Amino acid sequence: MDLGKKANQFRSELIKFKTSTGSGHLASSLSIVDVLISIYLDSSTYFDHKKDVLVFGKAHGGPALYPILAELGYFKAEELDRYCLPGGILRMHPDRSIPGCTYVGGSLGNGIGFAAGLAWAERAKQTIVILGDAELYEGSVWESLMFIAHWKLNNLLIIVDRNGLGILGPTEELLRLEPLSQKFESFGFDVLELNGHDFRELREAMTEPPKNPTVIIAKTVKAKGVDFMENRAEYHTIIPRETSVIASMLEGLK
Repeated sequence: MDLGKKANQFRSELIKFKTSTGSGHLASSLSIVDVLISIYLDSSTYFDHKKDVLVFGKAHGGPALYPILAELGYFKAEELDRYCLPGGILRMHPDRSIPGCTYVGGSLGNGIGFAAGLAWAERAKQTIVILGDAELYEGSVWESLMFIAHWKLNNLLIIVDRNGLGILGPTEELLRLEPLSQKFESFGFDVLELNGHDFRELREAMTEPPKNPTVIIAKTVKAKGVDFMENRAEYHTIIPRETSVIASMLEGLK
């Protein structure tokens, strides 16, 4: 499977259903697409979507998963066209009513606690939780890290979407997170830093389940694939609606 080609396909589908309604957060979804493709579609990674669990802490980026779930047959692709519309099953944030989704997201900082509970209760399953980097401002994240480290939950992998931007601007200007890897290490975690758009690096990091509680800091580009939106905080909530602009966005992904 050509994962890069799939990435362009799924980003195009994201742009189409997001711009059709103007609902949600397009830029935050685009940054995490490659990580999700590696988790779900790269046969070399250990995650098994039929039995393992993925939780979106940064639930506003969760719609990035919808095209992948459609590809895997969880629901018909036509549902993408009914995103956030009456009669459709796909919502602005994932929830348990959507096939393939396990968590009602919305309040940042809560997803990691939910994931930690799942991992503690079901050690035979692999659980992955995706956090936004600005989500790390929530104190509940660090409480959960203490719990995960104490119980040595090596069946829970934390992935941080490190695009460097929160809703109001760069994280290092709003409230500095660095040195981030050292913070996680001080809690007792193994830490991997990698390019969140490099399928080879992602594959190497997720070929085998972790032996210790582990955090992957995936360095990504917010709004990846749309050049005029990339790394611009103002597009956290702004979704272009002009027909000519949308056509240009899609053309850039061909």
